[in-house]
Amino acid sequence: MRYLIASSIYASVLGVLFAVSSFQVNAHGYVRVPQSRSYQCSYNDDFNKGQKTPTNFNCGLGAEYEPQSIEVHNGFPEFGPPDGKIASGGIERFLPLDEQSPTRWNKIDMKTGNNTFTWFLTMQHSTTNWRFFITKNGWDQSAPLTRATFDLTPFCQRNDYGAIPPLKTDIPFSCKIPEDHEGYHVILATWDIADTQNAFYQVIDVNLSK
Repeated sequence: MRYLIASSIYASVLGVLFAVSSFQVNAHGYVRVPQSRSYQCSYNDDFNKGQKTPTNFNCGLGAEYEPQSIEVHNGFPEFGPPDGKIASGGIERFLPLDEQSPTRWNKIDMKTGNNTFTWFLTMQHSTTNWRFFITKNGWDQSAPLTRATFDLTPFCQRNDYGAIPPLKTDIPFSCKIPEDHEGYHVILATWDIADTQNAFYQVIDVNLSK
């Protein structure tokens, strides 16, 4: 009996350790500035090697502890996450991120025109490109995010041609947000990987003004 109890405890501990380690294995990258929807949900501050207070809530365990792991097929808009699940990538533990309304998510105040977007990586990958898309004027703020929601021509793009970006440091991008956009918009940032079929997806809720 003691052996069975000890074995059960040992198996439980291994299960917990496996779950924790799987969060780390799946760690890759997120948009830190302006804070993405998933990063605003997170308690972890990898940049400052500590913890932070979330500004989005009821996001599910995925976004709360691994905002860097929204990874699905690359090649948006032809491929990638299904319509209605663009924020979550269609990954079950991130599905709360797909909730959409004018007031559901905290918004980052930004000006149109020249801005800096910053990715923070927790794992390196050979990179094809980085792209940024924005919702169309007049988009339905209460409907799930779909391809029809976005202008499918990126307003900002950098091609890396297979280069491997630095790890655990800010990777800045100088981007010009279209000046005819005002108010609440969602920006979709994609990081396409060169040596796999995958990409990382981040949505950013912003309140734009001139």
